[in-house]
Amino acid sequence: MTGNGSAQPYAGKPAVTRVSGLSLDVTDRDVARAFVAALGLDVVDAGDGLVATAADGSGMALRVAARRRLIGLRFDCRPADIGALADAAAAFGTTILECRSDRLVLDGPDGLQVEVRASDAVAPRSDALILPHAPLHSQAPAARPLSLSHVAIFASDPVGAFAFYAEVLGLRLSDRCGDGLMFLHSGHGGDHHILALVGSGTSGLHHYSWEMGTLDAIGLRANRLAQAGHARGWGLGRHVLGSNFFHYIADPWGAHAELTTGLDQVDPAIWQAGDHDPVDAFYLWGPPLPEHFIANAEEQDRVPATAEG
Repeated sequence: MTGNGSAQPYAGKPAVTRVSGLSLDVTDRDVARAFVAALGLDVVDAGDGLVATAADGSGMALRVAARRRLIGLRFDCRPADIGALADAAAAFGTTILECRSDRLVLDGPDGLQVEVRASDAVAPRSDALILPHAPLHSQAPAARPLSLSHVAIFASDPVGAFAFYAEVLGLRLSDRCGDGLMFLHSGHGGDHHILALVGSGTSGLHHYSWEMGTLDAIGLRANRLAQAGHARGWGLGRHVLGSNFFHYIADPWGAHAELTTGLDQVDPAIWQAGDHDPVDAFYLWGPPLPEHFIANAEEQDRVPATAEG
């Protein structure tokens, strides 16, 4: 599906093409290993942490630390674009931590390390509405995540963060709910959002979303997660902004892993961003929104305890 409206002037300019990784500090290695394995990701040891990957190699790096927090994001870009993205970072005034022909590392908003990797890899597309004859339960497929679809992060200055991701990485606005919630797509088009910015008192991670390919895959993986003790969450439902199907699972770090498919596909030549009522940020249909779903766990961690009495 694509949006309608006047052309945006950014199509064809250098831009990242997808989000391909995130890095987190977590407090328990064994808990982290069990959770990402239940998600269906491949897990390997990496120094003082773990690396968990989807079928296409996108995924997440987990480092054991004293407290949970989001520490970095990784994006892919066309190899021909990485030099221009480095130039854009310099023009914006961003601190460049590393600059090579295949890798760019930046000091991003809220202290996040933002890596851009030159890659020709293309994220899998969904077959959300293709519903083949159901297999026997005993022959159900593994339903592993195909790729990292998008990441939603809290930003202490969402307007400033948007300026960075737009001017430096070439992301463009798909839809918004004022300045408190912004959905961003690649300037080359594709998924309705690869990054979402949520206003908050501090930085943090709200959710990381996995492209599952079909509704059946969402349901099968959700069942496996429930069997592994991870049933708390929200879903199944369908979002309005982006139109994707969702099933969220609460992770051990106060954020959410989303199983998704069916995101709107943006053609930058015709897509026109909308500014919507916040009620449309949630769902077209699905279970009631859980209490504290939009809470920033990292912000809560940083609130000092108040003495009693």
